[in-house]
Amino acid sequence: MFKNHLRIAVRNLLKNRFFSSLNILGLSVGLAVSLALMLFVKEELSFDKFHEKAADIYRLGIDVKYEDTDEKWAAVPNIAGPAFGDEIAEVQSYVRFLRHRFGKSAFLHVAGQNFAEKDFYWVDSTVFNVFDIPLLAGDPQTALASPNQVVLSEETARKMFGNLNPMGQTIKLDNDRELTITGVFAEFPDNSTLDCKVMASFMTQAWASKNLFWSNCSFETYLLLHPAAEVEKVENQMAEVLGRNVKEEEQWFSFWVQPLTSVHLYSQGISSGYSSRVGDIRQVQLLSILALAVLLLACFNYVNMTTARSQQRFREVGINKTLGASTGQMVRRFYVETGVLVGLSLVVGVFLVEVSLPLFESIAGREMSVFDILKTKWVWALPAIWFITTLGAGLYPAFFLSSFTPKKLLAPAQTGAVSSKFFRKTLVVSQFAVCIALIVGALVFNRQLHFISNKKLGFQAEQIVAITTAGAESSAQVKAFNNEISALPVVQRVARMQAYPGIETSGYTMVQPGNDERVVGVSSNWVEPGFEEVLDLNFLAGNTLPAKTAEDTTIQVVMNEAGVEFLGYTAGEAIGKSPPYLYGDRPTTIVGVVEDFHFESLHSPIMPYVFTNGNGMKRNAFSIVRLETNDLQNTMRQLETVFNKHVPSSAFEYTFLDDHLDRLYSGEKKLSKVVLVFTLLTIFISSLGLFGLAAFTAERRTKEIGIRKVLGASVAGLVGILTKDFLKPVLMAILIAVPVAWFGMNAWLEDFAYRIDIAWWVFALAGGIAVLVAFFTVSFQSLKAALAHPVDALRNE
Repeated sequence: MFKNHLRIAVRNLLKNRFFSSLNILGLSVGLAVSLALMLFVKEELSFDKFHEKAADIYRLGIDVKYEDTDEKWAAVPNIAGPAFGDEIAEVQSYVRFLRHRFGKSAFLHVAGQNFAEKDFYWVDSTVFNVFDIPLLAGDPQTALASPNQVVLSEETARKMFGNLNPMGQTIKLDNDRELTITGVFAEFPDNSTLDCKVMASFMTQAWASKNLFWSNCSFETYLLLHPAAEVEKVENQMAEVLGRNVKEEEQWFSFWVQPLTSVHLYSQGISSGYSSRVGDIRQVQLLSILALAVLLLACFNYVNMTTARSQQRFREVGINKTLGASTGQMVRRFYVETGVLVGLSLVVGVFLVEVSLPLFESIAGREMSVFDILKTKWVWALPAIWFITTLGAGLYPAFFLSSFTPKKLLAPAQTGAVSSKFFRKTLVVSQFAVCIALIVGALVFNRQLHFISNKKLGFQAEQIVAITTAGAESSAQVKAFNNEISALPVVQRVARMQAYPGIETSGYTMVQPGNDERVVGVSSNWVEPGFEEVLDLNFLAGNTLPAKTAEDTTIQVVMNEAGVEFLGYTAGEAIGKSPPYLYGDRPTTIVGVVEDFHFESLHSPIMPYVFTNGNGMKRNAFSIVRLETNDLQNTMRQLETVFNKHVPSSAFEYTFLDDHLDRLYSGEKKLSKVVLVFTLLTIFISSLGLFGLAAFTAERRTKEIGIRKVLGASVAGLVGILTKDFLKPVLMAILIAVPVAWFGMNAWLEDFAYRIDIAWWVFALAGGIAVLVAFFTVSFQSLKAALAHPVDALRNE
């Protein structure tokens, strides 16, 4: 029986090649999108699960509350791990991570060569007990057990030593300290939250390993709990430990824990985390919804074209039932036909995924292969997709066509005409509603990103380069470097800074004068005079920072508008005032006020910020250089030559400010590309289905068209008659899509402190595009039918 159903299914598909091709093409695209998404979701959901104890590892974090601000930090005090390990029985072990110089690059001098490494961490020796980090060389029990020990990733070791054995070799860190290589570890996989390239013994940093405190929250800490531990109970015990060690009035934070397997996808809104591999569960959910929508649209096309052709199939059903076929047998026959078509589409879909993977990889930001789906437990994925798609796409056509009875052979015109026509229009409305909503989304994404790109930041970012000088042996080297490049014709201005806009700097707090209850966080950036000319800041009052002398114990600051407003002063009134408790008891004076500028992304509102000459972080700084050149490549070669001359023991590392600021919105840009791709796919699939329906409708109305032409109907009039019925559902789709799209886009824009307003013309343009796509798709078939000779139409009829 099955062979017979299969033979008939193949015969029907070959008999109706045009409609079969349209169905296969539409379903192939929908299935290709689903497969590509499955690859992405598979990677995102697999993060950190390769660790044997992953289910029992938790990241420690704190809730910070001050003023009207409630923040989550992934950085905690260095005492938290040891204290909880000693006082909470459920904690088996802990491991602390500290990024070198709080995230600045480490400069390594190895065998006469200089290297810059961003992923350098100071780590507890327990790291090998908590995480599965295979050591290719060295002993995990002793590799980081003593000060001045370091382990390298396999790739880093090869980069530094080539084929030589690195074990026992020494590397010089920042021209300050020598470290002995005691191990080489395998590279962390792409689905790992940890992304260390170099791990050095935490004990080396005496200030961090010996001086334990509850105040400085700079350490990322992971806890290994006993398998039977209750997370809520552990968090309550943490609160008790904090209460025993810190006075209630000084408890400005509380602790929480986050499962390791949730860190990658559920860390949006958590600041101070170390990993560069941060995902977003909302993006995964959105992509899943979009992929499902594309696959549903493809299924809708199949249902539409199958039910539209029901007039041609009802005689087949009636004859088969007259000869004794049951409804169940007919259902199975139509399901076999659907299964064959979906199977062919799945093969084509796999091919499309493999061909288009480079595009998808550029959007997802990682390498993938469609054959990954066939590995391990995902081997069921392709059969499951085939079965679900076949079940969903074939459900209505199979039961609808199988419901025909032999007596309806005598009344073919009435066979399901009204119900199937209404159902088809409903599906067309759904298709174009999704299509219009995505067009609105693509337009809003594009406008917001354009707004971000053109928003005045309050400082000048173009042709400003930040050159890292942390690897210099002395301040004299940096000074000599700055002096020489200042004389270059392409250099407008040079100044040293602790940080540049877009990266984190030192954090402090200050209180409002006369109201100690109001406290606000302040970003503090040590700079040298001339910083305002490099960044082209606009002074509202006062002057720049004076040059610091050894006798001057007062800290001078230049504050932004947000800070002055918090203090309750105007720009002019703030000059000479002292911001309370900004640097503790140290005397501090405001000497200048600058216009607000965006030192973080536009997701965040502008908060108080100060430039200061008082904290003396002179080596841990950047040389910020304003350039004026038409040949950046040659200019950077000049700067590198001068740098190597004066700072020979450090690698030349630099960042362009505009490139760095652009990377702050990489997630939004990827999402914009994704929405654009999905929008084009939905337009294509919706047009494909409409094209098939229009072709079928024109074919059914051949006699009507011939008679109308004989009676004098014009081509334009006939095109209008045939097109009108298809445009009505599109107009209805606009009414449905507009409120849905407005709600969704407003929710997305709420993530930005500075955003566009959604203009009415966005919805009008999206609706207009949908109407034009539908009109041109349908009018092509309508025009073809209207231009046919009426004699041929009547003769064939």
